[in-house]
Amino acid sequence: MKIFQNLYIDLNGHDIDSFIEQLTKNCGKNWKRAFEREENARYFNEKAFSFEYIGGNSLPNAGLTLFENEKGIWYVPNIIPIEIGELSVDEYNKLLIDFKISLVEPAIQNTSINVELTKDQVFLEDVVGKEATEALKRFSKLANKSTGYSHGCDEKRWFEFLLAAQKSGKQLYSDILEATLREQGWSEEWAHKLASQFEYGEKLLDFVSGE
Repeated sequence: MKIFQNLYIDLNGHDIDSFIEQLTKNCGKNWKRAFEREENARYFNEKAFSFEYIGGNSLPNAGLTLFENEKGIWYVPNIIPIEIGELSVDEYNKLLIDFKISLVEPAIQNTSINVELTKDQVFLEDVVGKEATEALKRFSKLANKSTGYSHGCDEKRWFEFLLAAQKSGKQLYSDILEATLREQGWSEEWAHKLASQFEYGEKLLDFVSGE
C-alpha cells in the first residue's frame, strides 16, 4: 500500500538558522517562506520554520513546517493544503519530494547534513511476516464483509490473525491494517472498525501475556 512519506534532516552539528536561511534563498517561483505560519508555532513555544508551495505543476498549493524531532534532527510532520480539503497520498509525497529537491538538496551540498526520505510503500508482510499476512487473507477471503466477524467461523479466523500478528513481535499500526483491509475488499467503515478492534485485541493479548 502507498503511505505518506517522511522527511528527516540531520544537521550533524550545523546551525539551524543558517540552514533555514539557505532554504529561504533557494525559494523561487514554486516555493516561498511562510513567516506567518511560524508565528503560529511560536505561540505554542515551539521553534519552527514554514514554507508554502505555490508552483502549480498540477500540484495543489500547500504549506509545510519544519519542527525539531530530536536534538539536531528536523522533520516535516504534515503538509497542509491551502485551497482544497485534503491531499491524496500521491500529492502529499510529490510535494515533499519537490521540497527536498528544490530547497533542501541545494542547501546541503558540500556539507555533512544528512537527509532521509522514507519509503512511499509498505506491505503487511514486511511488518508482521508471512504467517499473519496469510491469516488476514484467509479471514478477508471467507468473511461476510457486511457483518465483520460476527459469524463463529469468521471470528475464529480473525482471532487466528490476531494471534499471528502478536506472535510476530512487531507493531502493526492501525492505518496500515485499515488500508490493507480496504485493498482486500472491505468497506471504509468496516476497515476502520476492524482496525480499531485489532488495536484493542492486541492490547488485551499483551496484557494476558504480561508484555
